[in-house]
Amino acid sequence: MSITEDHRNAPIALWRVVSRLLITLFNLFGEPQELAFRHTLVARDHKAALNWLRTVEALFRKLLFIEASFYANDFKSAKPRAKRKRARREIAFFPEKPEEWRVSFRALEAPANEGGSARLRRAYVAERSAPNLAPTTFHSAWPLAERFEALLRVHNNPTPYAKRLARRLYADPQRKAAPLKEPPELQHRIAPEPRAEIDRLVEERRRVLSDSS
Repeated sequence: MSITEDHRNAPIALWRVVSRLLITLFNLFGEPQELAFRHTLVARDHKAALNWLRTVEALFRKLLFIEASFYANDFKSAKPRAKRKRARREIAFFPEKPEEWRVSFRALEAPANEGGSARLRRAYVAERSAPNLAPTTFHSAWPLAERFEALLRVHNNPTPYAKRLARRLYADPQRKAAPLKEPPELQHRIAPEPRAEIDRLVEERRRVLSDSS
């Protein structure tokens, strides 16, 4: 898992910090295809994986916000895109082919009752209720595997995700001022210096976005 500077605007040093946390996530719970092969997880493991996953996703959202701010002018005068009706088609998931999975990354985390697809709303509700489940229950590993794969794709090529986020920020200006939430465990999984630098850049680039409106 390597990082190159040719398609990144946020400091490469910060991307490497987040990269190491992603590697830790994979070392603890397996890479996407390995997690998919497990099929199910007991509640204890599912809760631990979600705990770590939320931390890594929170950091990726912060870096994507920084990346998106550099595309502000690209969408300043862009016309709203017409909604296209998607044709329904059957999707097959093969654990050994994660590159063919249809996955998405939630660059903007929204409450379960505020828009988004029904699938993501169900995932949000399931995630928030997971800590209260009985320790003997079992949970599908597939949703976690898909989110692991989505993180990997953002890590490898953040540009399309950053541009998509920039477009959404201009479509909904209130998002620019919305805080980027993070789980409390984050403070134990990233050193204070890079965390402070990420937060400083988020606020700096947020002002850039506001000034360019």
